[in-house]
Amino acid sequence: MALPQDDDKTDPHLQIPASFQKKDPPPRLQPVPPLAPTGTPLAPATTDLPPPKMPQLGILEPYMVDPSITEVMVNDTRNIMIEREGRLTASNTRFESIDELNRITRNILDITGRILSPDQPYVDVMMPDGSRVNIVGPPLTLRGPCITIRKFPTRSLSLEDLMRAGTLDRKMAFFLSLVVMGRLNLLICGGTGAGKSTLLNALLKFVPKQERLIIIEDTPELQLEHINSVRLQTKPQTPGSPSIPARELVANALRMRPDRIVVGECRRGEAFDMIQAMNTGHEGSMTTIHSNSPRDSLARLETLALMGAPELPLAAIRRQVASTIDVIVQLKRMRDGSRRIAQISELTGMEGDAYTLQDIYTFDPQTGSSDRKGTGQFKVSGLVPTVVERLRDLGFEVPHQLFE
Repeated sequence: MALPQDDDKTDPHLQIPASFQKKDPPPRLQPVPPLAPTGTPLAPATTDLPPPKMPQLGILEPYMVDPSITEVMVNDTRNIMIEREGRLTASNTRFESIDELNRITRNILDITGRILSPDQPYVDVMMPDGSRVNIVGPPLTLRGPCITIRKFPTRSLSLEDLMRAGTLDRKMAFFLSLVVMGRLNLLICGGTGAGKSTLLNALLKFVPKQERLIIIEDTPELQLEHINSVRLQTKPQTPGSPSIPARELVANALRMRPDRIVVGECRRGEAFDMIQAMNTGHEGSMTTIHSNSPRDSLARLETLALMGAPELPLAAIRRQVASTIDVIVQLKRMRDGSRRIAQISELTGMEGDAYTLQDIYTFDPQTGSSDRKGTGQFKVSGLVPTVVERLRDLGFEVPHQLFE
């Protein structure tokens, strides 16, 4: 059976095998359907939930209800910036007074139960609709509070959605679905706003429902539909209690019988605990990290791991990283605002003190045919990744056309 044709083909003759797996039902590039319950339903039958009660946001309301706007940035009383389709533009809207800006700030804080004070002048909160809000106030700012609101889509995007948006092509999607189902350890890297969480969310749809997922985030961003999962959120320090960082949550997750652990983003010493978890029977774990290339992501992962275990020599950290991470996905936001997977690389080991990486797929923004979001072409390196043998040993059928 031929693959459905997409708008940005890399191989029009690519054929799909009748099944990805030999024993299980054939996986698809679609969300895995929910388990059919034999007794009590696993989720409420009704979906008629009341809409979340949002705070009064004044002049920001039109931007919050506009689905084409993904981010709203209040610099101060003088201007409000918005992001639409990856591009920043001025809204030509301003606050009448500092009191109006302070009132909106208080409305956001009141509905989320957080406090902004000179002793705690910045805060991360999540509004009832799932939008993530960062607020920075005096004495760190000079012209009133600075508010950054990152909106999230009303539904989580699938790999099919990302293919239509030009983030990746069908070969890449096919391979990444195998990476997740084959329980390979995955590192997703990229800059701010490159689409790391969006891709991670789409890939989590391929985790089998019988596997128990533990999700750890600073601020909830993943719109998880996996029914056999637990979401944990870090706790900031308050006047009456200490903070609970991601590192403690990763350590606690190991006591919760996880099959996989997913850290929304590694920022500190939790990277060391995440590496340890991947090395101790929790294959198929995933995380994201800020970096500009796959090789840079490994260097940053080393640095963060050393924050968690400063007594260990760098060589020991590197050996653990090399034996833990299987596949690295690099995302970039292009000049036209589109998000692309720039590289999919395999970490094959080490030569001396250097990691050995081989690119499997790349994106060339300079050559090839154009699409609706810009010019460029996804390319296949022609190298067959070493993880293919592991996937085949697990019973997956990996067509050789994926790498041609």
